[in-house]
Amino acid sequence: MSFLSQAKTKRLLSVHGWSGTVLGLLLYVCIFTGAIVVFADEIAVWSQGTTVSEEGLPSQVDRHFRAAARTVDPTHYEEVQIFRTGTGALAYRFHSHGTDAEGGLVEQGVHMEVDAQTGEVFKRHEGDVRTFPHTPSRALRDFWVNVHVQLHLPNPLGLALVGVLGLAMMAAAISGIFIHGHIFRDAFVATRDRARLVGARDLHVLAGSWGLPFAIILAFTGAFFGFALSLGVPVMALSVFGGDQAALVETLIGVPASPDLTAASLASLDYILADARNRAGGDVLSVLIQHYGTAGAQVRVFVGPAQGALSGTVLEFAGVTRAFEGVRPFFGTEPSAGASLFALMRPLHFGDFAGFGSRLVWFGMGLAMAFVTASGMLLWTQRRADTPGWTHFRHWTVVTIWGLPLAMLASAVAFFATLPAGDPTWWTPAGFLIGAAGAIALGARYDTASARLRLANAALCLSLPVLRHLTGGASWSEALIAGAWTILVVDLLLMLLGLVLLRQRARTELSPSETSRPDNRAGAAQEPAE
Repeated sequence: MSFLSQAKTKRLLSVHGWSGTVLGLLLYVCIFTGAIVVFADEIAVWSQGTTVSEEGLPSQVDRHFRAAARTVDPTHYEEVQIFRTGTGALAYRFHSHGTDAEGGLVEQGVHMEVDAQTGEVFKRHEGDVRTFPHTPSRALRDFWVNVHVQLHLPNPLGLALVGVLGLAMMAAAISGIFIHGHIFRDAFVATRDRARLVGARDLHVLAGSWGLPFAIILAFTGAFFGFALSLGVPVMALSVFGGDQAALVETLIGVPASPDLTAASLASLDYILADARNRAGGDVLSVLIQHYGTAGAQVRVFVGPAQGALSGTVLEFAGVTRAFEGVRPFFGTEPSAGASLFALMRPLHFGDFAGFGSRLVWFGMGLAMAFVTASGMLLWTQRRADTPGWTHFRHWTVVTIWGLPLAMLASAVAFFATLPAGDPTWWTPAGFLIGAAGAIALGARYDTASARLRLANAALCLSLPVLRHLTGGASWSEALIAGAWTILVVDLLLMLLGLVLLRQRARTELSPSETSRPDNRAGAAQEPAE
């Protein structure tokens, strides 16, 4: 039984509806892409065209690293990063900091990629760090993540907008709790006829009831990342440090002591990495060496989550003596509750705190929240179908629901089509825009375009596995021999999804009313909700 008066319930219903409708289309984009990029690492493996899928650093890196370092000007030893690329190679990035004639920060250095087994250098780039090449094979994965994190908008606008969307989702989730007084009963409601409005409402309530805890976690952490990175630092610097962001950073991370720059040899990296693995219990993901080749060298080792842990660990070692100097908090200079909470934000948002199982749950709940957002907008507009403005909004809501996956699939097509040329970084977002333009064109021409958009999605789903293989990707037999199940599973899932969409198309043939917009404007209110 609801404990709110009818008037208060009505006001909350208005807040719930408008918070999910005003920014609903962008919220749907953010949630849907977030559900997909839960498997960002698998997307990278599937799209990169190779069966190599190592994630952590190998146990033996010291000998090859030293050989590579001897070919680099010692002026670039100020900071050195060691990490894996998307294709399984090792990357060494040496760089130094300086200022230009106008006082701006300039980073110069050397980026090289080497074979993890033989140490052979097959890529080398020198100059401004900002010009260092991205890994082309990760362009699809990086673009989809960028769309989720900041809607592919420039900073800080994109992050700030994502923060606003997080607050809108929080408002919709919390108001939904108070509106549905029978929250536990609603979690087990039996859905009625899906072809009628009451059936669509039952599905919306059912998915929303089960997804409420997830929605609150997702909304809070999303708003935190959006506002903390885009507005938090500038506002804190302005209010506490008089606008001096450098002073803020020094307070948060501490002022490093002046290092001893006397020439000295670094201790064995193999020993340090083995020590880090034993202490933290996870795979070493990357290494940062400060002041390499000096007595004051520091080695910072980033270790992934151990079995059962929610987040990774950062360990610090003395570079020359290889002495363990402690665990570095992700936030602040000393371990604290705030630092622990900050470290939990990322795994709680992306769901990678318990391996594949937790990510699978986050993926499913993310799709459920995308459905709740989409169905909520359709229900809201259906109730106002007699108002022309809401009728048009409903039409474009349906176009967005089916147009977003079409645009994402189109970006994948553009990625694979241009990968053999060596740089799909530009064409991947261009493919997304082309797919979005195609969806908009269908929406502008047809009053009920959902069936055509589903057909286009089916065609791209079925074509992607073939295109991936034709552009140099591993075949199924190669993937099976190498144990790269990700490639096979993603291909099969795409084909299955394509067949399901085609089956829906066969069962619900385009109706005679699906004509061009100039001749059928009255049919917009009949746009199917599914």
